Amino acid sequence: MIKALIVEDEAVAGRRLQKLLVQQGLEVLDICSSNRELQAYLMQNPEPDLFFLDIHLSDGIVFDFLQKQELQAPIIFTTVYDQYAIKAFKQNSIDYLLKPIDAAELEAALGKFRKADVAPNIDLKMLSALLQQKQEPEYRSRLLVKVGEHLRTFTVSELTHLYSAQKITFAHTSSQRSYPIDPSLDQMEQELDPKQFFRVSRSHLINIEYIEDIISFSSSRLKVILRHAEEEIIVSRDRVKNFKSWLG
Repeated sequence: MIKALIVEDEAVAGRRLQKLLVQQGLEVLDICSSNRELQAYLMQNPEPDLFFLDIHLSDGIVFDFLQKQELQAPIIFTTVYDQYAIKAFKQNSIDYLLKPIDAAELEAALGKFRKADVAPNIDLKMLSALLQQKQEPEYRSRLLVKVGEHLRTFTVSELTHLYSAQKITFAHTSSQRSYPIDPSLDQMEQELDPKQFFRVSRSHLINIEYIEDIISFSSSRLKVILRHAEEEIIVSRDRVKNFKSWLG
């Protein structure tokens, strides 16, 4: 029986993939939710026969982990971000599946794995097609937040800024309200369009559409005033140069 390890930071997606794999006759050894958990697992256990790796995890891109630790077992990548497809094929990858994962596509990927006697060759035809595509990143367009017992969706254009406080990430909207959200600020920075949002400090990510004024501040720093936000946001000294370039 093929033994598989899933690395997936979305619990629902992880359980769904586990169910699909069991239906295909695989044994799922564990589900890791981050690069750190994957590293801890591999320190205590041998590699599985096959990895299922989500590319964008809560503590960073999985490629960062793969640069530090080479995996011997084949990999099937899973993600919602198709801009990572080319990079995926540079690894020991059997296939690349977009979420939500289609059962038929998963079965086809497992078929490739079962037929491979050695480390799989890159599908040159697929790679060629990917190279010819215009690789435009798909950024987040909406954000789901919990308001009391209710769920509410905001478009990213409604977000004046996002910030972290006491290890919680908040989204501040043009209605002058802040809501706690599940994704970390690091994750949101990756998922939002960098033309629209800029990380001005470790704790603040701002939307260019709401910048009302920029004021010189002490120690070569800048103060940003946003519409619909009472908070005065300081641009870190080491980010001022990039911030000016982003504005211009």
